[in-house]
Amino acid sequence: MNAETERKWMQLYMIEDLGRMTRKYTGDYSKIMETQEKRVRRLMKIASHHSFYQRRFKEAGIDPEEIKTGNDLAKLPVITKDELREWMNYLKDKPEYKGWFQDTTSGSTGKPLTILFSPREKAYMKANWLRVMMTAGYNPFFGRTMSRINMHDPNPGGPDGFIQKFGILRREFVDQYAPEEEVIDRINEYKPDWLYMNKTELMRIVLYSNRTGKEIFHPKFYDPISEKVDENTRRLFIKILGPGIVDSYGSAETGACMIRLPGTDEYIIHNDSFVVNIIDDEGRLANEGRIVITPLYKTDLPLINYSIGDKGTCRVENGVRFITSVQGRMNDYFRYENGEVTSFFEVTPVIAHCSDILQIRFIEETYELIHVQIVRDDKAQMSREEIENYLETNLNKIFKRPFKFRFEWMNSIPPDKNGKLRMIICNVQ
Repeated sequence: MNAETERKWMQLYMIEDLGRMTRKYTGDYSKIMETQEKRVRRLMKIASHHSFYQRRFKEAGIDPEEIKTGNDLAKLPVITKDELREWMNYLKDKPEYKGWFQDTTSGSTGKPLTILFSPREKAYMKANWLRVMMTAGYNPFFGRTMSRINMHDPNPGGPDGFIQKFGILRREFVDQYAPEEEVIDRINEYKPDWLYMNKTELMRIVLYSNRTGKEIFHPKFYDPISEKVDENTRRLFIKILGPGIVDSYGSAETGACMIRLPGTDEYIIHNDSFVVNIIDDEGRLANEGRIVITPLYKTDLPLINYSIGDKGTCRVENGVRFITSVQGRMNDYFRYENGEVTSFFEVTPVIAHCSDILQIRFIEETYELIHVQIVRDDKAQMSREEIENYLETNLNKIFKRPFKFRFEWMNSIPPDKNGKLRMIICNVQ
């Protein structure tokens, strides 16, 4: 069946795939892990026929038949964004991929990346997103979903299919760049059971509500996607939108591979559809290091051991990995003349321990000066001057040498062009 024909059947494929997915998690993961191992072995057989992976297997000195479990994948080389971009650019215009989906990332790490999905893979990815909702306790078939507009897609929802005509999988889209009051009015009018948009976009309307007192309807569940939610932001979200915050984790390249449910502190991996490993700098499995993802459903054009640049920590219980923290990409470092750097993760505790800070961005203008854009809670216990002194004193204890600071107090920090918010922008060479 060719890609154009498969596109017509995508909604049926999606429902079929959803029926095969694990949607509730109990203490017994044995069947899920058996499914994972079967799919790992199947993926290896398929990948062994792709020239891209044949070369990688050979360079690593690994026979793909040696890879039998998710842990075994750590023996293979990691695929970086640059390697994936080069491979996809080579393939995307070839005639055999006509009719495939070409999804584009936001470009938050520099250059946007195009990733190819067959219609069957795309249907599975959509089903997996419904699984994310159902894992949280939401029924996407009969609830109301509201999301941001996808700026890469002029028709974000696509035409309503027969499913929507029966009142199933109801959905609505809101222009996330409209004035805050207009966005809130749209949410209040539609009353979504599930709301999701980029964290920075959601943060903008939450800050407006917090500042003006304009109330926002409390969805049963809401998911600030695409960016890591720090604890200060989480507290503000819960204050304005209620307790139903969900953290789904993944990327445009992989799909959502794990979820942190409301009131919990760690992520559950969708082990029947993904392998999520954490490796150290030597490429060995570790409790702390880089997050590496293998989507097991992506068999028409495999993506094995993909590193999107995030770090994390985990614990392993009875052979099952649970992610205990995710350190999202912040895209830059504080830099020094001698080439040394300080990462955002090193300064995170200083910010997290000051709940009066609602939003912050650091712009390193020179090797001596950091421009700080900052949003303060109107009901803050600390004055602006006290917060400035707190930050300057405590950050300079962490930096490898002291900086001078220039503070700019704002009602809301504008996002980057891709809708996200880099926490550090370094303008020095």
